[in-house]
Amino acid sequence: MKTDLVIKNARVVRRDGEYHGGVAVKDGKIVLTGSDESLPDATRTIDAEGRVLMPGLIDPHCHLGVKFPFAEDMRTETAAAASGGVTTALLYIRNLKESYLPFYEERKALGEENSVIDFGFHFGIQREEHIAEIPEIIAKTGVKSFKCYFGYEPDNPIGIVPATDGWVYAAMRILAKVPGGVINVHCENTQIASWIKKEIAATGRQDLGAYTESRPAFCEVETIRRMIFLAEKTGCSLHLVHTSVGMGPVLAAEAQARGVHVTVETCPHYLTRTCYDDDLDMRAKISPPLRDRNELEGLWAGMLNGSVYSLGTDHVPFLPKKLEDLWTEFPGVVSFPWELSLMLHFGVHQRGMPLSRLVELNSFNPARRFGLWPRKGHIDVGFDADLVLVDLDEERTVTHTGKGTCIYEGWKLKGWPVMTVARGEVVYEKGAVDERHYGRGRCVTVPS
Repeated sequence: MKTDLVIKNARVVRRDGEYHGGVAVKDGKIVLTGSDESLPDATRTIDAEGRVLMPGLIDPHCHLGVKFPFAEDMRTETAAAASGGVTTALLYIRNLKESYLPFYEERKALGEENSVIDFGFHFGIQREEHIAEIPEIIAKTGVKSFKCYFGYEPDNPIGIVPATDGWVYAAMRILAKVPGGVINVHCENTQIASWIKKEIAATGRQDLGAYTESRPAFCEVETIRRMIFLAEKTGCSLHLVHTSVGMGPVLAAEAQARGVHVTVETCPHYLTRTCYDDDLDMRAKISPPLRDRNELEGLWAGMLNGSVYSLGTDHVPFLPKKLEDLWTEFPGVVSFPWELSLMLHFGVHQRGMPLSRLVELNSFNPARRFGLWPRKGHIDVGFDADLVLVDLDEERTVTHTGKGTCIYEGWKLKGWPVMTVARGEVVYEKGAVDERHYGRGRCVTVPS
């Protein structure tokens, strides 16, 4: 059998261990794994030269088409994702109209015309009608993952409609009956944060720490507790997105021990940056905010002991920040190209995190959580050939030339992706994404 692609002489790392050898790919799928001697002939054979071959990253948390046209973001940002080893991106998208059905069809078509990598959707609950529509959305789009937003006041600068506990409870009751259904919650106590914000804003402070202090860690902890309580009452599966507090993984682990199905996601910025870093200003405003060193270390404890379930970038390419007023500035940063390198540098090299654990966080767990298993998230026969080749020793300085705000510019990181394979096609190599790969990505949230 002659295959399309063979990658050999690699340190192949999976969630359950590793081996020396490689993989063979045909028609976008892995058809053989094993030692170099067992691999067949191929149209293209790549010698990995002993470097690490991992499953492609599944980034389950990004926001595209918010401040730039959706079609444009699907080109520029999925190319950036491919450069970072991401082979599937799941977008949190919001629609203020009554129905998500026409919106889904439009966004799916635009995505498939422009994306370099596979993509899918989670839908934000922005009106009561969206809750009633959940069963029809699931049937007609395959989307089973819905998000409720706390922490945003009604007049927030990005137009998010904040949730109520009633919305969450109503959605949970419906999703509890759906196999694979999940409620994703942005946890911050909106009312308390709003009250403290008025007090701190009145002092005239414009430093990044003022923003963090206006929505302290306990606001997130309180809402996490409340959401776990509601999940336990309804039997609904709960995913805590972009968790910025060290107590998040602790509370989730306690709830899991009681039988609650709750998982915790965190993001690279909460693991590598604090709100008191000298070189940061309002450009590093993120929602939830960067925290202090204690919260950062608490999250790393969860990364290393297994209580953090998955990683997401929360990548959002906003227009350049205005740098006029901390309190009305858009929140959000971009991380697609650097998430893997940040985790290799700070997790694997500095803290001794096993590569197999990184595979679990970045590929295996997101695939299982969001209905992509057994198609993605693993290196084995029958899975999509979504792969990233990593040079653990390469040192490179972060440079940012694309959209949005990067908070790692100038950092020297050790460990970089050097090649990305998406469904059997090499989409990123020699530092670039080839023009011909735009529009090859496919929507992975489709009716079952």
